[in-house]
Amino acid sequence: MITAILCVFSFLFLTWWFFAGGRINLPPSPPCFPLIGNVGQFAPEDSIVAFRKFRKKYGDIFSLKIFHKTVIIVNGHDHIYNLFMKHGDVFSDRPAGILKDFFSKGKGVLGSSGSSWKEQRTFSLNALRKFGFGKRCLENQIMDEVRGLLEVIEKFEGQAIDIEEPLAISIANIICSIVFGKRFDYNDLKFKHLLFLLNQIFHLTTGSSFLTLFPALRHVPFDIFKGQTVQRNLDEIQSFIKEIIDNHRLCFDKNNINDFIDAFLMEQQNQEMERNTAFTDEQLVVTVQDLFAAGSETTVTTLRWAFLFLIHHPDIQTKLLKHIDEIIGEAVPQIEHREKLPYVEAFVLEVLRMGNIVPLGVPHCPNRDFEYGGYSFPNGVTVLANLGSALQDPNIFNNPQKFQPERFLDEDGKCKGTQKDKMIPFSTGRRVCLGENLARMELFLYLVAILQKFEIQPEDTGDLPSLKGHLGITYMPKPYKVKFIRRS
Repeated sequence: MITAILCVFSFLFLTWWFFAGGRINLPPSPPCFPLIGNVGQFAPEDSIVAFRKFRKKYGDIFSLKIFHKTVIIVNGHDHIYNLFMKHGDVFSDRPAGILKDFFSKGKGVLGSSGSSWKEQRTFSLNALRKFGFGKRCLENQIMDEVRGLLEVIEKFEGQAIDIEEPLAISIANIICSIVFGKRFDYNDLKFKHLLFLLNQIFHLTTGSSFLTLFPALRHVPFDIFKGQTVQRNLDEIQSFIKEIIDNHRLCFDKNNINDFIDAFLMEQQNQEMERNTAFTDEQLVVTVQDLFAAGSETTVTTLRWAFLFLIHHPDIQTKLLKHIDEIIGEAVPQIEHREKLPYVEAFVLEVLRMGNIVPLGVPHCPNRDFEYGGYSFPNGVTVLANLGSALQDPNIFNNPQKFQPERFLDEDGKCKGTQKDKMIPFSTGRRVCLGENLARMELFLYLVAILQKFEIQPEDTGDLPSLKGHLGITYMPKPYKVKFIRRS
């Protein structure tokens, strides 16, 4: 009898806490069920559509309850900017979840927080810059990889192909040259498998999925949440990285620092002399993993969206081809051409806007209890920035569902203005994407070089591939084929 009374009391208390005490001052949310919260009201892969509906009903800032865990969704450019930029000292940490507790274990540059994150990010940026990261001197290296990709495309002689794999190898080789000090051949089966594993992780993991919020679910039998697949993939990727690090350590010469791993090993030796244990082997593995993942997947996805938009909008492709021909002709593309090719830059911006590549960004959390807009943001609560709400906000972008590069051009045909300034596809604030400058360089150089040589056509003009993508860590197009027709 006493046990039954305690069970009833516990249930009533949990119900009260869930609906009242546990939600005091939190942003409004859809009605939810006891104990499971909003679970079952939308599929994680449908988050973009669901969040759009919730925003209309509950406002720019709303919350969800996933079992016992609260997730706050922030919509609109101004709110995202205010929290992540103006209050970056509060919102620069990572919450508990798959990124912090599983992928990075609190290390590296993506999943770490606090002083550890600041130390590793500062070192990583400084080291990468020594090897040209984000600088114009890197464009020769990028163009070498572009030429390699053009040769691969040429071999298909206009046949319809899925460009994803060769494009992924080409883009990944750029960050590999900086981090590993080497590139990989297009026929390297081990490297191709590595890229497949990485792509699968991005495909299986979403910002609002159960596995993301509760990484312990990877232990559930029968791999229901695909956590065991993600675990195996991550283990293989880290094993590959460790092998490269071991080879670097065997050949290490402090007077001959050739890449990021060498730079880290040098710093590791220096810090050991000062008894600083922050630069550990595990730290190096996770940091390299972060750089490799972030430096390849998102750019590949963006370019795949670009090709898809081009075949859906042949009039825009015609304008781009004419623009490039008239301004630089057959000259080797350079970053300095970007100002001379404003329509190309506008096209890239529109691809980033409509492609909505990382729609929910990377989870943030406040490092202390915080009040904003009349709502409470408890210390450690998961905060997702709905970047898509800013990129497709009708108050900023007129007719936001229409693909229209001209929106970024002023009366003089220059690519500038308020709409460009409001673009935050790489997020904003202290934890803005580390590789933003590199990604923008790659997107411009790859697109111009490819369009100089080829016209991009659909496999079947009567059946164009869908513009509806798949939401994982990134929002990626579904597999499709295109023809690269040599221009006369």
